[in-house]
Amino acid sequence: MFQYTDAITLRLALPDCKEFDDIKTQLEQCGFPFPDLSQPGLHLVKDPIGLGIDFEIFKMDPSDVGVYVEHGISHLGISSTELLQETDARLWRPFTFSYGSYPLVLAAPEGINLDSLELRPLIRIATSLPKLTREIFAPKGWNMEIVSVQDSTTACLLGLADAYVGRLTSPESLINDGFRVLEVLGHSRLKLVVNRASYTMRRSAIDKFMQLLYDCLPPAPEPIDIPFDVND
Repeated sequence: MFQYTDAITLRLALPDCKEFDDIKTQLEQCGFPFPDLSQPGLHLVKDPIGLGIDFEIFKMDPSDVGVYVEHGISHLGISSTELLQETDARLWRPFTFSYGSYPLVLAAPEGINLDSLELRPLIRIATSLPKLTREIFAPKGWNMEIVSVQDSTTACLLGLADAYVGRLTSPESLINDGFRVLEVLGHSRLKLVVNRASYTMRRSAIDKFMQLLYDCLPPAPEPIDIPFDVND
């Protein structure tokens, strides 16, 4: 087995997100004695994969992962593609996880469809992805107001917005809240992201880590059933 003569450290930023338990399980299957990340800061994992590579692991807000990796604070990170697009992070994205894939949708309260939405003189769209939403809808020529909020569902229910843009992670919750999907705008996927300069300096170590991720890749879950508006 290949062995490094000098210890190399890789810093890995993990998102505090819905997929965290799946990420943890996959890393444990790769041989990681997963540290307790309940406390903030860096957590050292000494040579978890037997290649002379020490890891410093930390957990953070998902929207910040791309920024930390792009600026070299972390060599590696795990982030979803819509967040990377939102921040314009310039990173290498060499690995796609089998889980963490979701439709990016335009959704609205039941009774609103695309035709009725387009007839409005001003369309208010709530989203936690204002930059990406503007880019998606720019070709449509809609007169839009982007309402930048974290809780888009509440924004629609309380009249702050007419519809919202976001990931569809739970069709059941969307239906129970009285919403339907008007349009699928794309797909979000979970990626391993790498700082370009870090890859140049730590190429062999990163390649070995990615090979372990490939070897321990779980089967992909069933695709999400999209609850479209029945009146469209």
